[in-house]
Amino acid sequence: MSLRGRRGQVNEEEDAAALKLGTEFNNAGCLLISEVKYLLENRDKDAPDNTVYNKTLEYVKTFAKFNTTDSASAVRETLRREPALTQFETAQIANLCPVDAEEAKSVIPSLVKIDDDTLQTLLDEIQTMRKFQS
Repeated sequence: MSLRGRRGQVNEEEDAAALKLGTEFNNAGCLLISEVKYLLENRDKDAPDNTVYNKTLEYVKTFAKFNTTDSASAVRETLRREPALTQFETAQIANLCPVDAEEAKSVIPSLVKIDDDTLQTLLDEIQTMRKFQS
C-alpha cells in the first residue's frame, strides 16, 4: 500500500515490522537507550535545564538496561556478530532485552529471518551480560 505525500508523490507506507521506517531513517544509526543515557549524563556543564531535556534524561535513566558504556559496547559487539541484524534490530534487542526467541520475534517481527537457535544464543549472552555488569 502507498500513501500520497504533500506534493502528490507516492510514498511507501511505513511499517516497522517490515523495516520500512521512512526515508529519513534509511541510513540513520541507532543508539541504545543506555548509550543515550551516558551521552546526556556526560554533557558539558551548560546542559539545557528545560522540560524536554529533563524528561528525556529521566526516561533514559528509567529504561536503560546497561549501567556502563563497557556493558553497552559489549552488547552491541555481541549483536554485530549476527550479520542479518540491522542497526534498528540491534538497538531494539538491546533496549528491550527479550528473554527468548519467541518473545523477541513477537516484539520485533522482522527477526523472523533469524533462526530461533541463533537468536536464542545471542539473547542468552545478553542476559548474562546484564546479570554480571559492573
